[in-house]
Amino acid sequence: MNKRSVLGLMLVLLMSSAVGCGKSDVNIEAGEGSTSAETSVEAVTGASDESAEAGSAGALDITGDDLSNLYNEAKECQNAAKFEGEWHSGEHSSFSGDIAITEQSAKGFHFSGFFNYYLHTGEAEGDALFVNDNVAVYKYTESEGEFLGFYMDGDTLHVIQKGLLGMGLNVTAEGEYTQDKQEFKNEDILNKAYTESQLSEIQKLIGDDELYEDYFKYGTEIGAVSYNDTETKDGEKCRFVHCLVPTYGTEYSAVLMDDGRIYLRLKVSDMNSTSDKLYTNDPEYTGEDVPETVKG
Repeated sequence: MNKRSVLGLMLVLLMSSAVGCGKSDVNIEAGEGSTSAETSVEAVTGASDESAEAGSAGALDITGDDLSNLYNEAKECQNAAKFEGEWHSGEHSSFSGDIAITEQSAKGFHFSGFFNYYLHTGEAEGDALFVNDNVAVYKYTESEGEFLGFYMDGDTLHVIQKGLLGMGLNVTAEGEYTQDKQEFKNEDILNKAYTESQLSEIQKLIGDDELYEDYFKYGTEIGAVSYNDTETKDGEKCRFVHCLVPTYGTEYSAVLMDDGRIYLRLKVSDMNSTSDKLYTNDPEYTGEDVPETVKG
């Protein structure tokens, strides 16, 4: 769900009745600042006639994804949804987040979160204030105009982020969270993509234990890995594996033939050096890259 969708749903919640929270009428104004290269603009509908009439007095005007106006409408909500608990987001361990919400009261709640983008991480902690029974906003005090918005939709917690909030490059708290922690797609990825004999052979081919353990193996465990059974352009059955770790300077492609032949091109870069080498146990192979496959 993109930022515009999340904010739109938050506004719909605000336009609905807010028991115990006082006024919650909203007018939506689309301006030049409401567009973003990352998002598409979606119409927000569903306000009742009563809400529209009430909005003529004391309405809250929202432009784009500006959460500052919502924050300024903070109020006590005696019947707020239950936000407290442990919340989890992400399908991959390297692109995930965990948020703990505690100390909920009529005013809001305390939260602390830890978020990942491969080797980059970030933390956020503070107090979010209710603006509606289902909506709370946190204001980041160390930089101007940066916020986190929380809203509850059934058993799903949606978080929208505006600004960096002091977190690492590409790290974000934004996403959908549930209290059921799902198994990550990259769980046991080495054994999903390779057999034990293939891993043993690859370790022998690389030779350097540090290069194998720290870059090939660890890179596979934390990286974005895709694998599929296919065939080469010559019609030989094989498996193609690709791995990329954006923050680790590691990328490789591997072609694993059904007859045991292995072709691995491993690229490793750091601040001091770059290594780009083809490893194979096929003594007759003269190519500079892994064999081309039909799907890869």
